[in-house]
Amino acid sequence: MSSCSRALPPALAALGVAALLSLPGEARADEKLAVSGGLSMSLSFGQKVAFGLGVDLRATALFEDSWDSPSKGLGPFAQATWLNFEAGRVAIGIHGGSAILTAHNDVVCAVDGELGWTYRSRYSDELPGQHGFHVGVVNTLFNPVGLDLFARAAIPLSSEPFVPEGTLGMGLRFLPPFGEQIRPIPGRPLRTAEGVVLPPAIALGPAALRAARLDRATRAALAGAWLDSARAECGSIPAFLALARDLAAVGAPASLVGRALAALGDEVRHTARCSAIASSLAGWRLAPALLPPPAARDADRRAALVRMALEAWHDGCLGEGAAAARARRSLAGASDAGVRAALAEIARDEAQHAELGWRVLAHCLAEGGREVREAVGDAMTGPAPAPPGDLAEADGEPRETQAFGQLPRAQADAAWDETWAAARRDVERVLIAA
Repeated sequence: MSSCSRALPPALAALGVAALLSLPGEARADEKLAVSGGLSMSLSFGQKVAFGLGVDLRATALFEDSWDSPSKGLGPFAQATWLNFEAGRVAIGIHGGSAILTAHNDVVCAVDGELGWTYRSRYSDELPGQHGFHVGVVNTLFNPVGLDLFARAAIPLSSEPFVPEGTLGMGLRFLPPFGEQIRPIPGRPLRTAEGVVLPPAIALGPAALRAARLDRATRAALAGAWLDSARAECGSIPAFLALARDLAAVGAPASLVGRALAALGDEVRHTARCSAIASSLAGWRLAPALLPPPAARDADRRAALVRMALEAWHDGCLGEGAAAARARRSLAGASDAGVRAALAEIARDEAQHAELGWRVLAHCLAEGGREVREAVGDAMTGPAPAPPGDLAEADGEPRETQAFGQLPRAQADAAWDETWAAARRDVERVLIAA
């Protein structure tokens, strides 16, 4: 083994450290660091054809995040692969590339290049171990569980004859369960046993870019805001499916079940409209992934009625009522034709969804008796819920952001206060009538 070969791993390690230290200061200060792990299957070609099962770990420092100039990233990686259950390969080095992000720095898709050092253990006396350069390209399609497609090569430095090894494979990549802070969602959120969840977004390829007059930062923020709206609307689809199922389970009238299913169809249209606006602003075809409805988890019918009454109050009477009020206010300041059409539809439908929430609440009060009335009374008389925050703050010139349907913070809070005051008056009458 040559002295150059023996010095290669330390040199690459030093290169990785230097690359990380050379990142712009704002990348480290903002802590835009993504850590992910992956599992993979692969097929290698070289001195021997081998099936591989692998794992890897990588850390990526992200910077320059925007939609039309994708975020750049750089960081270290480590990989280990079991080949034909008789040999192993390891690789370490640095990776770098670009990622498409939402306004909250959630990775939608990423393309990475890899450079490092690799070592394969011996297969037999005829095929001894070898080490060399590692190069690779990885495309990850979406998160929080991403699909990796990769091509890698090992260029040997310590074997004769000189036979490079190529690898093709695919795998799953897992981002950590931290990093995204879910704020209260206007409208009906998807509630699971783990809490409120927001569907991940998928980038499906380039799209025609509109609104070129907008500066890059404003267009990026608007794209993130409309994509997060699409994710929230998409989360309402399984939420309404679960509501229809639960209404049927407690013996609610068929008219209520039918209205829940009709609301589901409304949310499908809202998701498509919001995704189309986000895509046209981002220059990428963007769409949220549809999640399954949460499993039924009530101990008995009375517990189901209490839970459904509280959700009807919080998510229907308040959440969807506030969503309708915000859409109406946004419509007044919007000038873009596509945005106006989407807001008009959302304002109308969310008002109907809020009215459905009141009907569900009345049914639960009538069927659940004292226990449901006390639970709703406690919710009504407790501290006022915090107003839902925008899922992405569309920073930029106010005239431009309002033209594309984004309310100033003061108007969004006013819509919430208006809905809260009216809902409290109405729920008092409903409780008296029950």
